[in-house]
Amino acid sequence: MKYFLTALLTLATAFISLKAYADPNLFQCQVISDAYIGDSGTLDVLRDGPRMGQKFTVIKNTGELLGDVMDALKNPRVVSSGGGKNAYKVIWEQESADKKGVFVDYLSIDASAKGKKKPFGFFSGSLLMTGFCE
Repeated sequence: MKYFLTALLTLATAFISLKAYADPNLFQCQVISDAYIGDSGTLDVLRDGPRMGQKFTVIKNTGELLGDVMDALKNPRVVSSGGGKNAYKVIWEQESADKKGVFVDYLSIDASAKGKKKPFGFFSGSLLMTGFCE
């Protein structure tokens, strides 16, 4: 029994240690602010926005998003991989339901920012979310 508990403790410690390392193929992001462009053209920041504090993951090579923060966005296109001083950028283009218009969503992550936390901005229609990714 003592061997089993030691093995279990060692396995749990190894798993926790692995979680501490960032995956170079992913961005782990958290929303810090949630805002809308109001009818008057001003930015209305929601104090208790429904997305504040929520997390999502970005798969770097495809631009796919995992998590419930954004609506289901399909067919992402990575337009910049974030090399040098360029930010990592993804866009989504989707036809409107009546197929007479197009919706464009945009995500930018400042991957060259100093430190572990990289600021992001997500823009969709009049919605603007900001936060950081690691």
